[in-house]
Amino acid sequence: MFICIVLSGLWDAAQGRRLHLGSCKVNIHTHELRHHFQYVRQGMISGDDHKGIRLLRKDVMSSLQATESCCFLSQLLHFYMDTVFISYTSSHSLHRRTTSVLANSFLSISKDLRVCHANAHCECGENTRLQLKSIQTAYEKLDQAAGTVKAIGELDSLLEWIESFQQQ
Repeated sequence: MFICIVLSGLWDAAQGRRLHLGSCKVNIHTHELRHHFQYVRQGMISGDDHKGIRLLRKDVMSSLQATESCCFLSQLLHFYMDTVFISYTSSHSLHRRTTSVLANSFLSISKDLRVCHANAHCECGENTRLQLKSIQTAYEKLDQAAGTVKAIGELDSLLEWIESFQQQ
């Protein structure tokens, strides 16, 4: 019996966690994302000179309707891939490799979310559009390097929000 429980736990870890984002169901390896994020987290937090500004506000993300969570996550991941990770430069090779791994993970998740969108399981409403516009506007108010450091440093909030769908 003990072996079955251990193997079940290992299987869950290998397969990722099944998230229910409205009608969309995807597997996301949040433990791996957190593991990689930990390599750059402290550097991003210490390099953030704009601590009073928040891009990813927890209250805003948790206020989104469950039906729009798929669309919000999809568009937010694209923002990170198309704007944040592309703009990131560092003299630390480990940081560059880590952000590359995170970007590739986001790309993989985006592909799964695209399938949901194609099957009409992702609803994109006005509230989602406004929240994403707010994030982009706050990012653009900072210079590119500062915005990139801030956005990567706030991945913890995104990961917490994603993990909240595991418990539902």
